[in-house]
Amino acid sequence: MTPTVLPEIDQKFHLVLLTARLLLQNSAATERVHRVTHQLADSLGIEARLLVSYEAITLTTKIHNQFYSRISMPIPVMKINMMVITQVMRLVDDIQQGHKTLEQVTDELELINYHSPPNYPQWFLVLMLGIAGGSLAKIFQGDWPAFLIVSVATALGLILRQELAKRKFNGFMITFFAAFLGGCIGGVSIKLGLTITPEPCLLVPSMMLVPGVHLINAILDMVYNHQITGIARFNFSLMMLISILFGLLLSGTFMDIPVAVNSFKPPQLEPESILFAGVVAAGFAILFNVPKGIIWICMLCGMVGYGMRFVSVYLGFGLIWGNLIASMVVGFMTVYFSRKFKVPSAAIAFGAVVGMIPGIYIFRAGSGLILMIKLGIHADVPLIANTIVMAGTGLLMTLGIPVGLALPNLLFFRSDD
Repeated sequence: MTPTVLPEIDQKFHLVLLTARLLLQNSAATERVHRVTHQLADSLGIEARLLVSYEAITLTTKIHNQFYSRISMPIPVMKINMMVITQVMRLVDDIQQGHKTLEQVTDELELINYHSPPNYPQWFLVLMLGIAGGSLAKIFQGDWPAFLIVSVATALGLILRQELAKRKFNGFMITFFAAFLGGCIGGVSIKLGLTITPEPCLLVPSMMLVPGVHLINAILDMVYNHQITGIARFNFSLMMLISILFGLLLSGTFMDIPVAVNSFKPPQLEPESILFAGVVAAGFAILFNVPKGIIWICMLCGMVGYGMRFVSVYLGFGLIWGNLIASMVVGFMTVYFSRKFKVPSAAIAFGAVVGMIPGIYIFRAGSGLILMIKLGIHADVPLIANTIVMAGTGLLMTLGIPVGLALPNLLFFRSDD
């Protein structure tokens, strides 16, 4: 390699690795990381081979019959920022179409890397996520006092998470404390008789903490045969769920209000439930920092997805197939809207489907498992059966979401994400 070529190659290496790292650390699926970076590398005239792991990215290219490799800076933590993913994809599109130079795109990506303020002020984020939590409680037949209680618990839980994150607390400890706080607020409200629908008050604040994006990405990675990151994301999600579960169960023990294990009656569709589903989708979309112009699309997809799941259940398909069918419909909608508005499909889909993550079944299964261990050989058959039903239902409902989202691309849009 001649000295005159080296600086240019270094700059291209840096740009491709920076692009890939920004996508991955802001929770883009691994398949998207590969596709976007390969498109960028092609436009720069280099052959890129990526090895994506959970902590860093390795780029290998062939120049003059020799292979050269570089490793990206470490990825300290997985964030969820759909605006960053959107900005990165648009900049890659700009360099492909010749609208911007390599230097201009590199400078803008560096600015995004070191200074990417959220789209929404903190007070608005706290308010909207609180309302989204209350709306989820209404979907689960909570009364209006339960709506207010869960809204307050969810908002305070978000504030707690933000403050602990500023103080560099471990992420698993943050979710544990947030789940414990939400359970305690719900437990106090139940003890004071402020609501006649106690279960949503106890469970929904913790449901808002379930790492739906990471779970969905984990399954998507495995579907697209990116096993390294898929397994890592799944393990991360599992640890998060365990943290949430222990925080919730500890609050129940502390307040002397155990989490029931008996079979759960699914939500019933009422006219306002579809609207509440849209509010839940909007709240999560704002939490994930989606571009402002597509909030209404997230709401629409959330409402259609919820309605489709109800129709599927009404027609006798059940909740598991209902989740798959509803997610597939959302998948088709997000493919259309992502192409129309030039945003990643994940920016729309995650907010729309994350409310379908069956956290309530997972919590019941965890409570049943702990109770079974406590009782040992004295555990009765109904307890064992209900625990198995809750665990199986939660697992299959969760799997149905990413599979449904991926099917439109796998079947009809194989060259695009």
